[in-house]
Amino acid sequence: MLRIERWIDGGGRVDWSRQGEWLAYDKAGEDGRYDIYITSTDFLAERCLTCEMYALRKVNAMNPVWHPAGERLIVQVQSRPKRLKFIADPLQLLTPDRAVHSELYDIDRLGKHFTLLTRFGDNGAAVLDPHFAFDGERLLWSERVKARKGRYGAWQLRSARFQVNRSGIPRLRRIESYPAPTDALIVPQGYTPDDRGALVAANFEPGQSPDALDLYRIRFDGAKPERLTHSRGGAEEYVRLSPTGRYLAFTSNAGIRGTEPGQSVPPTARRELWLMDPDGSNKRRLTFFNDPPSDHSLGHTYVGDLAWSPRGDQIAVHVMWGSEDGGRPREAVYRIDLDPSFRR
Repeated sequence: MLRIERWIDGGGRVDWSRQGEWLAYDKAGEDGRYDIYITSTDFLAERCLTCEMYALRKVNAMNPVWHPAGERLIVQVQSRPKRLKFIADPLQLLTPDRAVHSELYDIDRLGKHFTLLTRFGDNGAAVLDPHFAFDGERLLWSERVKARKGRYGAWQLRSARFQVNRSGIPRLRRIESYPAPTDALIVPQGYTPDDRGALVAANFEPGQSPDALDLYRIRFDGAKPERLTHSRGGAEEYVRLSPTGRYLAFTSNAGIRGTEPGQSVPPTARRELWLMDPDGSNKRRLTFFNDPPSDHSLGHTYVGDLAWSPRGDQIAVHVMWGSEDGGRPREAVYRIDLDPSFRR
């Protein structure tokens, strides 16, 4: 049996420090805009890193990712959120639209130093979902290179060297690009353990819907992508390798049926947590939030961003589920305690 517990009410996209002591996540305030929070795993030291920053009073600060050393984070800061109607419709944050008008910033764990790393918005681009290399020396993200191409545009992976100078100021150096096989949506999920490739969610297949994503392992040397899932019109995303290298955790809408009219979480935004082996085999579903008979049923539910504990015995997941009146969906970070059979 898995133990499933609601951990952080209101918590959104989440990351777990490699040292195991801290969680970072975004959370919407009363005005609907997102800020970055961190908390110790015993919840005795929660604080908001961006709430008091005057420069961020009208933006979304989202998608925190820890540097492996645990002293700093990269966050995605999105200007003009009101124009994109995110305050009224947070479900847009489940799509690549969350990249529009975004830049990458570095922030230290104390919330004292905040540094702009990119200026891609100057040429109308969008940046999505940063991830550090395992050695902490490089940063990976996705950037839109063609805005008027399908529903979400055409994207490329970018990778740059992450350097901190003698004054403690971080910079991105030597940005490299890795074109997708087609003009497709490509969402980075993190580096491979040797830092020579990446896990991605993408719609590389001919004729595939822009909302249909499969998981791939790609190599930066240009080798053919290795396809890990075959969704046939579904969507898999948020794949993360366990610390032991034994499993890939990911989210999928496989097996989830339609929804009743008027519900605030439509079928295209309903997912559950799954595990599979690193080669894409032995897939099994872990959560049943969308299933009424389940003890953990929340109704129409989206399981999104996730992070493994350093010991590989727990997974923190962002969960969004429909409100009873069809209004703004609710959000929380849940903790999944894995059965000992999964901890090898």
